[in-house]
Order: sequence, then structure tokens, then C-alpha cells
Amino acid sequence: MKNLLIVGSTSGIMISSLKVFLKQNYRIFATYNDRKSLKNIPKNLIKNKKIKFVKINLLMSDKEIIKALNKNKVKADIIINAVGGSFGIKEYPYDMKLWNKLLNLNILKHILINNHFLKQMIKNKFGRILFFSTTAVDDPNTSISYSVSKALLENYVKKSATIFGKYNILINCIKTSIIAAKNNNWYKATIQKPNEVNELAKKYIAVEEIGKPQDLINFINLIISTKNNFMNGSIVSIDGGMK
Repeated sequence: MKNLLIVGSTSGIMISSLKVFLKQNYRIFATYNDRKSLKNIPKNLIKNKKIKFVKINLLMSDKEIIKALNKNKVKADIIINAVGGSFGIKEYPYDMKLWNKLLNLNILKHILINNHFLKQMIKNKFGRILFFSTTAVDDPNTSISYSVSKALLENYVKKSATIFGKYNILINCIKTSIIAAKNNNWYKATIQKPNEVNELAKKYIAVEEIGKPQDLINFINLIISTKNNFMNGSIVSIDGGMK
């Protein structure tokens, strides 16, 4: 039985993914920020004995994060790094405290957690690590800080894949566009302003509709599994064909 660690399990996409992963015979460790975010998780999942929920906020110190991993005896053959975000940072003058906060959230703390488990993955000659980026990185209107953090993430994936591939540790990244998953803003918009969302999809997405969690889950399930033996260092766009 493989150990699966989901860093950031309370988003709509990851909640839907948990239901699928339970059918794959994984032993699951799932992190959450606080009690408020944990309320997003259905009670039947919280009570499921195959999932252990661990409180880890990526804005904690390095020492606190490692302590939480060790205290909860977290193991990981597979890691899904699903935490990320933006803080609406002004373009200029730069607020370096917010820049550091953003870089920690989007990439640096993920590297910390992954590094904690890499030694064992190397020993086991098996590992699957997945990150998420966004097509917004390629949009000139996206904030500098957010674009830089995701560009750094994508380059980390490409470079680290060349280092760890020989140990059967495959590191990849899924690049998404607009996904309406329960609890996120796009999901709310499809309910509150469906016509506007439909017009937006027709204007910017080739398939003329926004994505759903299931559009990602099947691919996530494949890319982290033992069925994937060759995809490594890939930045895969699942975006409906952005115009």
C-alpha cells in the first residue's frame, strides 16, 4: 500500500480527488490550515480511517512544519502539492514581506516538505510528486509576484525531474485555467452569474466551457500512479484550449 500525502486537501478539487483516491488503496495523509478550512471536508471523509488529517499551515516556520509531520508520523511515497494562492500584492513599490509570504506558500514550503521525504523515496526507488501551476502565468496582466512564484515552481519541476528521475521519482506539474470546484469563486460565479461565466468561457476557452474537478482528477490519478513510468519533468496544460 502506497502512502499518499496531499498538501492542501480542503479545496473543492482535492475533496473530489479524495473520494477517488480512497478507491485506489492508498494510505492517505491530508493537510489542512485550520478548523475553518476543515469544515469544507464532508464528515464521512473526516471519519474515514484510511485518511489522517494533519494540521499544517504553510506559513508556519520550517521547524513547526517538520515537527507536525514527525508528530503525526506522516509518510509519503506520493505527494500532491495543492496549496497556492495570491495576496493581491501591489506591483510597485514591492512589499518584500508579502513577496516572501507568497513564495513560501506557492513553492518554498512545498520544497521543504518534499525534501523531508526524498531520502526515503530514493531508498525505496519510488516516488511521485505533483505540483499545480496556472495558465495565468502566461498572461501579461497577471501580477509580477504571482507569475514569478509559479514560474519558479515550473522550473523547479523541470530541473528536479532530471536529478531524481534515476531513482524512479517522477516530478510533474499540471497547469490549469478556470476550474469551477465547490467552495471556489468560479463555482460561486456559475451559480450567481451563469450567463457571464458562459460568455467568458466562449471568449477565452476553445471548448467554450469552464473546467470541472473531474476534468483534472482522472489525469491526476494516472500521473501519480505506478502506471506512469515515463512522464517526468512535464508541465501539462489542462485548460480547455486557452485562446
